[in-house]
Amino acid sequence: VVWLSSRQPFSYYRRSIGMLRAMVFIDFENFDISKYNYYRAKCLEDAKSAALAAGTPVPTHVQTVVPKLDFNKIPKEVVNLLSNPHTLVKTFLFAPKPDDFLITDAKRKSTYNWITGLKNQDYFTVIEGQHVARPVAGATMDINNPATYYIEEKGTDVNLATHVLTKGFHNAFDTAIIMSGDTDYIPVMDILNTIGKNVVVVGVKGQNLFKFKHHTDAQLILDDNFFQNCLRT
Repeated sequence: VVWLSSRQPFSYYRRSIGMLRAMVFIDFENFDISKYNYYRAKCLEDAKSAALAAGTPVPTHVQTVVPKLDFNKIPKEVVNLLSNPHTLVKTFLFAPKPDDFLITDAKRKSTYNWITGLKNQDYFTVIEGQHVARPVAGATMDINNPATYYIEEKGTDVNLATHVLTKGFHNAFDTAIIMSGDTDYIPVMDILNTIGKNVVVVGVKGQNLFKFKHHTDAQLILDDNFFQNCLRT
């Protein structure tokens, strides 16, 4: 039994009995690109190892196979990695919405439709930014020719920073888990630390999180062993 005293906030007693609240904030594009790069390197390394063992020519290029992940499971499994017991309160995923030109690309449309479906998950909110296509100088944009355009991402960094800070100041969590290796979030992490929040940064193997060492309370690296527990069924 914990006796509550008017001299201490409830968060003090929550911490004292190990009931820390965690919120997960996912920078989808940063996470997705990092995951792809990890599996690209892993597939190539596995193919080289297999070739050496078989005495066959070592390949220089192989097909990259990336498992499809369940983004409802990922936050739960990440919270389970924390050193102190936590309850997952809510997950926020920040992802860019393709503009009218980019949405005509079948792969982008499929990814966006899948992200839209995540909005149906409980305790899970999708916050949309924008992907805007711009023509390369002197070129007419052709969706089948990436050399004719480049893409600007708008809103993700600002949206994530705004949400994590607002919820931090409103005491909606004890621990913020930021899934991104983007150093633009370091000032946000410093503010969260200043107001007494725990901050955990999560990256994918191959990302260097050392630069976050003095700005976060913990740094977690995910690899295939973790992802195999989060496969989409």
